[in-house]
Amino acid sequence: MSESSVQTVTPAIERANRLLSLRSNPGYADVWQISKALSDDATRISITYPGWDPNQIMILKARAQAALEYHELLFAKIQEAIVEGVQEQSLQMNLAEKTPTEILETGDYVRQEVLTHFAEMDQETRAPGSY
Repeated sequence: MSESSVQTVTPAIERANRLLSLRSNPGYADVWQISKALSDDATRISITYPGWDPNQIMILKARAQAALEYHELLFAKIQEAIVEGVQEQSLQMNLAEKTPTEILETGDYVRQEVLTHFAEMDQETRAPGSY
């Protein structure tokens, strides 16, 4: 593989990779649900406040709004960081600047690595004496 096909990993790409990994983790859905439940609780408390004190009602409403905004903004910022990293990586990989030979070499290298990985996995999981 030629020197020009080596990519540099920027902080935005690293962050996007970590966040993509986090998002693919089953616990991510749990975190989303907990965050949403906190927001919903703040809204419920605001709605079910038994008193008539206007200052307390305004405070509870402001808390509910802040909780909802935080929940929505947190997950929007995660998505934004992922998109930014993916776009930066796609700019680095700009295939129009590569020659057909470089594109083929990259593809061959990736295929070889995948085949090697699968061969190793096959040897690790196959029962002894089986084919």
